Order: sequence, then structure tokens, then C-alpha cells
Amino acid sequence: MSHWKSTEMYLGMIKAGSPKRIIFQGNEDMPKIKRITPYCGCTASHYNEQTKELIIIYSNGPIPNQVQGVQSISKKVDILYEDDTTEVLTIKATKIR
Repeated sequence: MSHWKSTEMYLGMIKAGSPKRIIFQGNEDMPKIKRITPYCGCTASHYNEQTKELIIIYSNGPIPNQVQGVQSISKKVDILYEDDTTEVLTIKATKIR
């Protein structure tokens, strides 16, 4: 069972180069978080223990020149709880130029 109201966020179509702010809302009974580890340097995180909100900032750089058309992205954040259980949160989007 997840400790988050949603473990995946789909941002839809986003314009490349415009940073995005995503909020994952934790459930009231979630255990204390030991560590939050984004899988990629293009994401930064901040967790507010009082509100149980995990704020992710996705830098959303340009689409590489070799990629034709749109670019599908999937960014993951690993959550390690004090009881040593883990959970993965995912952000998905389609980038357009």
C-alpha cells in the first residue's frame, strides 16, 4: 500500500525549457522519511513534514537536437523510510518544442 495519494503524476504536454513544480501529497499515516533520492540531476526535491507535501522541481531542459518531434519523459524519485522500506514516485510528460 502506498503512503502517497498518488505515486504517479502525468503533466501532459509541456513546453521544453519551462521548469515545472510538482507536488506529491503524503497520507496522514506515512512513516518518517529517511532519504529522498531523485534518479536524475534535472529534479530537485523538498519535503515538508508538517504538510506531508513533497515538492519536486523538474528543470525541464531543451529537447536534444537528435530527437525528432516530441520527447516522452519519465522521471523517478526514490523514497526511503525510517523503517527501511522504499517507494518510487514517478513524473511523466510529453515535451514539445
